Amino acid sequence: MLLSLGKKACSSSSAEGHGPEKAFDENCRSWWKPQSDDKNGYLELDLGKVFSVHAVQVNFADDGISIPCPGTIRGGSQARYIEERELETGWKLEGSSDGLHWTVIGDRTDGGTDLPHELLVWEAGLKLRYLRLSEMRVPYGQIPCVSGLRVFGLGSGNKPAIPAFTVNRTSDLDMEVSIEAQKDTLGFNILFGESPDKLYHSVMVFNPVNSKRIGALVKNRKYYVRVDSFNENGITEGEVDGIF
Repeated sequence: MLLSLGKKACSSSSAEGHGPEKAFDENCRSWWKPQSDDKNGYLELDLGKVFSVHAVQVNFADDGISIPCPGTIRGGSQARYIEERELETGWKLEGSSDGLHWTVIGDRTDGGTDLPHELLVWEAGLKLRYLRLSEMRVPYGQIPCVSGLRVFGLGSGNKPAIPAFTVNRTSDLDMEVSIEAQKDTLGFNILFGESPDKLYHSVMVFNPVNSKRIGALVKNRKYYVRVDSFNENGITEGEVDGIF
């Protein structure tokens, strides 16, 4: 389950409009950006309590590369520069259960990868509350920007309640799903299809959502809808409703 959304975050520095919270809002169009390419810079997350962390995704963002062309432009029908060097991305990821004692859980400081997005997985899980990303390095000496430091795992609390929702067919091609906000709920999965056991389409929204318009339906076809709720501890399946 997603553990990092909206959690408390801090950083060594941040550019205006690019605070550390931007790396934990589940929006790839926003990102944390430090004020400079500081080798001692860091991005830190507090999950609020100890969780069993099973995966972390590190996502770097492009903040507009402004550099002169590093090589020779090749001619042809479409002139272009082709990068033939091996460019590396580097970072170090540390974890802690108390904020005092830290352990390196992912290390790319020696390079070995050119991935702007990387997923680390621990099948057995790591007991962590804090995570810190540091020693970041991206190609062409650009300031490293992080669009997502996404943490996945399991909590030990209760799953959310069964969600209450209503569905209205607003046109031949659209329907509106209204979901009541509820406590201890991170978000909802709206599933729909042509029969109760064939809910093959889905849309994920975060709590609170009020209503969500879903389009591209087929005229005169009956649809069935189910809304499941989820939080850090698991998923609660909702009840199926049918609409025309």
